[in-house]
Amino acid sequence: MSTGRSHAKLWAAGAAVVSAIAGVASAIAAFSNGSPPPAPSAVPPASSVTVASQPPAGGTASSGAGSSAAGSTAGSVRWTGKVVLGLEGIDLNTIPPQSAKSGFGIRPAAGRSGESSMEVKGTVALWTNAEAPTAQGCRDLLATQSRSNVTVAEGDVVCLVNEKSPIGVLKVTGTRSNEGSYGLVEGELTTWNLRPSS
Repeated sequence: MSTGRSHAKLWAAGAAVVSAIAGVASAIAAFSNGSPPPAPSAVPPASSVTVASQPPAGGTASSGAGSSAAGSTAGSVRWTGKVVLGLEGIDLNTIPPQSAKSGFGIRPAAGRSGESSMEVKGTVALWTNAEAPTAQGCRDLLATQSRSNVTVAEGDVVCLVNEKSPIGVLKVTGTRSNEGSYGLVEGELTTWNLRPSS
């Protein structure tokens, strides 16, 4: 009786092993038959998405380079930065605009007006439009309403030019009437690649 039971157990164990081996073999077969097709099909879409996303980025860089190349066209920005105007004035023809080294004939310049006010001197016009100043807007304003000086305060915007120099605009950020020989005007200056009409 015990021998019969041993044989039965042995046959059951053998059948279980054979069944397990068959299951593993069929799993391996299924894996080896089904796996390769999805893997290649997954790789090309990923690479084609990457390639598709690169040309637009290249196009953006190219358009950026195009607008930088257009930097020399009339009305484009020539230079922009912070300046301090004093009695000696600055030369709008240089990049960046430089303070006059000798004499006081360079314009635009700054000087005290009254006891505590400051003015910008030269060929100047106060920009009073609500819109931001443009090269052509300043050119037109200077052609029709220029003066030899304008009194300024912080926040004022002044279009300016010196004869045939590039046209510029000064956004006044501060006035210091008690500094320097005749006071100073601080501002953010932009010059454009546009000159007054002849």
